[in-house]
Amino acid sequence: MFRLLIVRLLFAGLLVVSVSVGAFTVSGTVSAGDQPIPGALVTATTADGIAVSVYADAGGRFSIGGSASGPVELRARAPGFEDAKVAAADGGQVKIVVSPAADPMPLATSSQLLALLPEGEQKRRFIMDCTSCHEINHARVWKDGVIRDQTKWTEAITLMKAMDVYALISPQIDVTRYSTWLATYLSPERIATIHPGPRVDLAAIHAATITEFPVPVATELPHDLGIGPDGRIWVTGFWTSVMWAMDPKTGKIDTYAVAEKSDTPAQVRALAFDKKGMLWIVLGGSKSVVRLDPRTRKFRTYPVGMYAHDVVLDSRGNVWINDYFSKPERIAKLDPVSEKVTIYYLPSSNLSEAYGKPLPYGLMIDGEDRLWATTLAGNTLVRFDTRTTKSKLYKMPESLSGPRRHAIGNDGSVWIPEYNTGYLTRFDPKTETFERFNLGNSTLGPYAVIVDRRNGAIWITGSLDSSLVRFDAKTHAIERYPLPTEPAYARHMAIDAKSGAVWTAYSSLPTAVPKIVRLDRRD
Repeated sequence: MFRLLIVRLLFAGLLVVSVSVGAFTVSGTVSAGDQPIPGALVTATTADGIAVSVYADAGGRFSIGGSASGPVELRARAPGFEDAKVAAADGGQVKIVVSPAADPMPLATSSQLLALLPEGEQKRRFIMDCTSCHEINHARVWKDGVIRDQTKWTEAITLMKAMDVYALISPQIDVTRYSTWLATYLSPERIATIHPGPRVDLAAIHAATITEFPVPVATELPHDLGIGPDGRIWVTGFWTSVMWAMDPKTGKIDTYAVAEKSDTPAQVRALAFDKKGMLWIVLGGSKSVVRLDPRTRKFRTYPVGMYAHDVVLDSRGNVWINDYFSKPERIAKLDPVSEKVTIYYLPSSNLSEAYGKPLPYGLMIDGEDRLWATTLAGNTLVRFDTRTTKSKLYKMPESLSGPRRHAIGNDGSVWIPEYNTGYLTRFDPKTETFERFNLGNSTLGPYAVIVDRRNGAIWITGSLDSSLVRFDAKTHAIERYPLPTEPAYARHMAIDAKSGAVWTAYSSLPTAVPKIVRLDRRD
């Protein structure tokens, strides 16, 4: 497994990454002819499939290492250029030359394509309903080698609605209206105006190393992840009804069964560890919650009678879940001692039938045992006191903003990603007021946020931008880290409390390229 040993070379006012790990180190440059390519992502992949990436510096220089004893494959990737691959051995000096791409569009992100759509509620509706599980990148916009026209968009939307067995898509997505709209604004002429442009702003980011680990099943959906008390990275296997536990030092993955019924897709979604080290897991497909003992591998299933979407624990050990499909919105408490399940109804967003389901989404517990809940389509934040059961609803300040996976800041603030707008919103529980921050891109796709407890920094997944974003809660400075894989549809995150390493997974549905990912940023 890779570990960062050296970060050095300060020149031109920029920090340059130099990584030396394990058995080999390779240095070199990335250029197009004699022109260096600053910010190019250089990736070293070993025989076991583990890949480590760094950003080339202002002079196109890089130094990268790994644990493989033999040759590794190096890949350089930069917007507007074809990927260039070379073999390298320990101690080698490599010059990687990239050539202009004949067609730069295959690496265009969903964010770049969606930016062609006019701003407004129609765009927000499309982002929420049609990209909430996957990206809209080259593979979705092109069909049979050509850009979709109205007929092909009609086919795509019709198929999407036919596959929507849970009726998650709003009735507002009218096939004729949206197929015409998409064909107009995602036309070949408009797409041709996309400029690949530099994706990395070296002046705005710190030295970083990104490590990508392969998963055991290439068609799997690693939906959620967390860091266990044993330091392993625990990942939900949505399709295969299992939990994976990965050793972050070696990348070795152990598999844990968590579903009793082999004939029912468990759809393992969310997880949380309790104070005793037991792992609580939501199984949406079987409408249950599972408690897994990682030491003995034994698990116990608790039927809850709802397709739970998220899970959190209060200070007394009670397990709280939300009903993804409920209308009106509701949550449930599972008492692990009595095994009793109690249902509570939350203040409702009162969506009419014409607008579909509110889609209860994220759950968080603050230091006062207050439950904070979001609704993706309902566009609300709800406070529920788990001790008194009193609750209050707050409408998000922007219409159809798409609040998803929120987090509680060090000061008790609630940080909410607006998936449909590209904003990050802070809610102050004391003043009951919202403050919105523009992350610079309305099609970023902020899916989840998490707080680095060491310094209060906010990390956000740019699911439609194939990036991770760091927001300084004090200075409001923004750092955007493009990821080495396209698409990189990241849903959830976890942060190592000691090192600050950010963990996530690529989780596109339908499956693109699932990986478990770690970003190490030099503070």
